[in-house]
Amino acid sequence: MASRSSTRDKHRITKRAPAKAKSHSKPKANPSNRVLTDVLLAIKSVHLANIVSRQKNHEYRKYRLRDGVERLWLYETAEGGGKASITHVAVIPDSVRHVPGSVPTEPFGIGNEDFNAGLKQSKYGYPILELYELVQPVTLAEMKSKWAMGGAPMGWRYVGSDLWTDRWGESDEREDKVKKVF
Repeated sequence: MASRSSTRDKHRITKRAPAKAKSHSKPKANPSNRVLTDVLLAIKSVHLANIVSRQKNHEYRKYRLRDGVERLWLYETAEGGGKASITHVAVIPDSVRHVPGSVPTEPFGIGNEDFNAGLKQSKYGYPILELYELVQPVTLAEMKSKWAMGGAPMGWRYVGSDLWTDRWGESDEREDKVKKVF
């Protein structure tokens, strides 16, 4: 009986081709099209407002950014009335990555004491040395249509070289692109 079943299966005709395996991994970005000194992060509007007012002088994250990262492009989320746009660029030291207990207590900054005490989920702190506001914020719609980003940032990603040139660029062409906040 087993031979009869196997003979029948050999000659069975199916109506559709076998499904191809789907890849769930994202295509890797071309390393030559990204700026390794600049990363894009999402931030809630309340935290961004505290940075702008200089009440918050560190940005805290669960992950460690690579040494060499010098700028954080801040995507202000829509939550709490935010702009759903990349609105600011924060300059950070390229190799200082604070861990709990290592953030200076002076000057005071919102969140510093809790971070030093290990009370935050974040494990790394990035001191904000300077802050710039983009003259033309990058809207979520523009991120998708012009800069080929899938949507609002989750976690972090390197800034694309075309976006970097368009909104930051070399220092001699920067004055029309950003306003220095501090």
